[in-house]
Amino acid sequence: MTTPQEFDVDAWLDDAERPERAVTVYQKASLIAQLDELEAQIANADEDEVDGPSMGGGVAKLHAEYAALAKQFHDSALTIRVQGRDQHERVKIAAGAKDDALRDAAVLADAIQSPKFTAEQVVRLVDKLGGAQAKLIVTRFEEASKEIPSVSADFLPKPSTRGDGGE
Repeated sequence: MTTPQEFDVDAWLDDAERPERAVTVYQKASLIAQLDELEAQIANADEDEVDGPSMGGGVAKLHAEYAALAKQFHDSALTIRVQGRDQHERVKIAAGAKDDALRDAAVLADAIQSPKFTAEQVVRLVDKLGGAQAKLIVTRFEEASKEIPSVSADFLPKPSTRGDGGE
């Protein structure tokens, strides 16, 4: 056990890291409309009448189409890691932007750790993905910048113990 007198503050600081958050965005989000349409067709189909060979496969064919589109959607995922920045860093980064229109994008580009983006690519990313996905990236950046780091295991299954019915 290390005592306060033995603790190496410099070694601890050398290994200290800024908070980072990850967010997944989707290149092929337009597929959601087709998935919605297929879901409605599947929900409204009468399996006994539609599934016959004379109807071209019916519900089974719709299920296969849905699975193929869902795979395309999920395969288009990109996980972006953003690192927190304090207000002073944000001001400094924004001031160094080539163009006033790129100030916010420059700050976000600097914060994105993986994959690396330029400010111009951040502008394209926001334009291509639209507001909802762009807002999610910015939200994760704000969380990394302003929230105290913590880890929660609430999503993990609870262990069963004697007496809780899970013997």
